[in-house]
Amino acid sequence: MKFSSFTNTALAAAKKGGEVLLKHYNGELNVEYKGEIDPVTQADKESQKAMIKIIKDIFPEHGVLAEEDGVSELDNDYCWIIDPLDGTVNFLHGLPIFAISIGLKYKKEIITGVVYSPILNEIFIAERGKGAWLNGKKVKVSQIKENIRSLGVTGVPYSLRENKILKNFENITVKVQGVRRLGSAALDLAYVACGRFEFFWEQGLKAWDIAAGILLVKEAGGMISDYYGKKDCLFENTMLAANNLKIHEEILKVVNDKQ
Repeated sequence: MKFSSFTNTALAAAKKGGEVLLKHYNGELNVEYKGEIDPVTQADKESQKAMIKIIKDIFPEHGVLAEEDGVSELDNDYCWIIDPLDGTVNFLHGLPIFAISIGLKYKKEIITGVVYSPILNEIFIAERGKGAWLNGKKVKVSQIKENIRSLGVTGVPYSLRENKILKNFENITVKVQGVRRLGSAALDLAYVACGRFEFFWEQGLKAWDIAAGILLVKEAGGMISDYYGKKDCLFENTMLAANNLKIHEEILKVVNDKQ
């Protein structure tokens, strides 16, 4: 597949960020905390700096919204939404479940998305109208339609350890084949896109966690909304991704106490 210069730039930036992460992985890290348990390391910061440099060298007029250092240029028509290390806690503990996420927003729509898992060497790419791809092979969401045969994935946000989150987890778990928690929303969405999971739900996410993943799921034939069915949910507090309408609607009922 021949991709646009936007997608090729996202891919180059993701690979450069991955080089930085691999250099620091299982090494000594300086750790700071943005909250009681929300860490950031020099790996996050160096990865982000390297990625932004590649993007700005090619598209200096484009804006950037990035997780670290408060970089935010959302007013630009073109805005790159970057998470330089999604799964920092896993990274700190040596768990190989983390990723880089880059999405390019043009006005109100994500047009390019890349999620890169450097340890597994898996590169997920989506471009508007060109499908979703994993290491050069086109992927689709799974064809499973029954809740009891579906595998879901979720996350627990740092700042929202509420009873409702645990209640949703319990109520959904009893209706499906299983539920996992990996610790990287970018990978969760990529795995829905390629059929490893049937659905993903979480609240308290930020745009950089999900920008690339939203496009991956859409281009793979899946569905995206917030907990109330709103499809434009990049900047909303909740997210539900699913492989088809049936499972999407069933999970929506649970998270809205309408089961």
